[in-house]
Amino acid sequence: MRRLRAIAIATTAIVILAVPAQSEVPLPAFLQVLGNVTSSTRPVGNALVIALNLNSLDAIQTFSASDGSFSLPQLPAGVYKIVAMKYGFAPAIETIVPTKKDHRLRLKMEAEKQSRGTNQQMWEIRASLPPDVLREIDMVMTPPPDPIGPVATAAYEMPRFRGDMMSMTGMSTGPTSASGPAFAQTALGLQSRIGNNWQLGFRGNLHRVEDPTDNDSFGTPVAQASAAQIELRSSPTDSYKLASTRSWWRYRDDVPDDSHEAGIRSHNFEWEHGDSRVQVRYLAQQNLFAATPGSDLIEINGGTSVIQTRRNEVGVSLRVTQESLRSTQGAVTAPTLRTADLTANAKFEVVPAFTVDYGMSSRVGLYGTEWAPRTGAEIKLGKDTALVITGMYKVVDAMHQNTLPSVIVWSDDSRLLPHYSYSAGIVSGDTAHEHFSIVGSVSAADTPLRIVFTDGLEHFWDGLYIDAGDIRRDVRLAYRKELGSRFLLDVSSMAGTATPGHTSVNAHGTDKLYVAGDVESTFSPTRTTVAVSYRQIQQPQPNGGDAYRTHRVDVRLAQSLHLPLDLKVLLGIELARSENSRILLDALDADGSTRRYIGGLAVNF
Repeated sequence: MRRLRAIAIATTAIVILAVPAQSEVPLPAFLQVLGNVTSSTRPVGNALVIALNLNSLDAIQTFSASDGSFSLPQLPAGVYKIVAMKYGFAPAIETIVPTKKDHRLRLKMEAEKQSRGTNQQMWEIRASLPPDVLREIDMVMTPPPDPIGPVATAAYEMPRFRGDMMSMTGMSTGPTSASGPAFAQTALGLQSRIGNNWQLGFRGNLHRVEDPTDNDSFGTPVAQASAAQIELRSSPTDSYKLASTRSWWRYRDDVPDDSHEAGIRSHNFEWEHGDSRVQVRYLAQQNLFAATPGSDLIEINGGTSVIQTRRNEVGVSLRVTQESLRSTQGAVTAPTLRTADLTANAKFEVVPAFTVDYGMSSRVGLYGTEWAPRTGAEIKLGKDTALVITGMYKVVDAMHQNTLPSVIVWSDDSRLLPHYSYSAGIVSGDTAHEHFSIVGSVSAADTPLRIVFTDGLEHFWDGLYIDAGDIRRDVRLAYRKELGSRFLLDVSSMAGTATPGHTSVNAHGTDKLYVAGDVESTFSPTRTTVAVSYRQIQQPQPNGGDAYRTHRVDVRLAQSLHLPLDLKVLLGIELARSENSRILLDALDADGSTRRYIGGLAVNF
């Protein structure tokens, strides 16, 4: 098929060249092509510009500057397709013939949603491009990550300087000051552009929960979380990131042991270049697990693509981990455990509507070697909708699991190697715009772990313990929809259970349950945002006592004041109830219920 398309393009070139040949106009030896890339009269910077020779099928590429201008090297005489591409836009295509030496082009790009369609031309052109140019196209058309946030941006440009700051506090109500702890939270984010290519981003956040049982205004809190992240980016695909987080909270004073404080501390360094990535991670935990009062973990991992074509992709990743168990006094109490995870994954496009994923995960440690093949498929049900299926099974398992418990965020369990896991779901649209996805999964845990349901900033003490052998079943839903030009609706939800693999372990009949949901709606004319979040955790106690349960609902409103400076007022209420909790801030009230009113300000500058 590629050969036929190349012949068709070459035939077109011959027909076009025949016109100047008949008029006996001498062809120039070289062509000089300059131009601008614009969208609605505005310049488009960092767009990939490709010149494809329709005779030899040679391709030359460059990028547009911040003002949209570009200059291609001198091109041998011939007929060329000039293509401009960038994420969020439909490709702009022009044809030039060698009737003159100098060519000045104005490539006007349209938003992807408003494009009239250039897909057929692009597929014909892609079929004639070499693999290295195809890789550049895939990188350019991939949504670039936000330097300081989780939401992908549609463009790489930014002002010379911009920032945002948020500060809010929550006060509990009740007959006494001990009816519930107050909290204060402040976040600051800054972005700046250095020259035409470099970006620098910073984000920091401090969340402090006060202890209402003491008389000090700024005494020792019952819980605190802090986070800081710095990122330096030299292009949409090259970045350096440094992050540090710390969260800790206190247990009640009436616990029989001396373990009154639990905490997590981590430091990360990441480097990305195209599809290659290297990460160095340090993680320390204290009093999260009864069997392991503390541990220190150092991890180095990286991955890259080995082969990447239009239909094939092969990648490898390696993770090396060293973890030491420590006592409450900080002394090493057990030998250091070392593991190495080697993963190979591949993707093959059988036909445009059917793609197969396959690979192998392995883990080598002091206790033995584990092997787990996996496979999956993506079946397109329409233009933007696909059915996704995955499965993994550990065919070779270690006899003795001499591994320490893990700490993971519920949205990222890539560091785990369960006994088996499989999932199925439907995805539609893209995460940067309107989208819908629902995925159900089942997995069997091989090692103990603690699932954290937040990013370390909101209710960071919430968590769920999973024991070795537990069967996890969960469903995850995400939905984002723009209703006309006035409303934006964003929904994210997850619910699941964890059941012991052996019924005798669960004699008291209480399963582990976790539910999390977030709904956010924005009304554009008044710039009003309403956000509602819900968390529920049910955790049976290991000694067969009453189960720990917590329910939490947050309702928050952000209203812009329509001032020259984008200033917003934040208002909200939080309702929480906990039963049989050891955590101090969840058990200050007699019945474990709190009602907290929230107020604050946010500003963008």
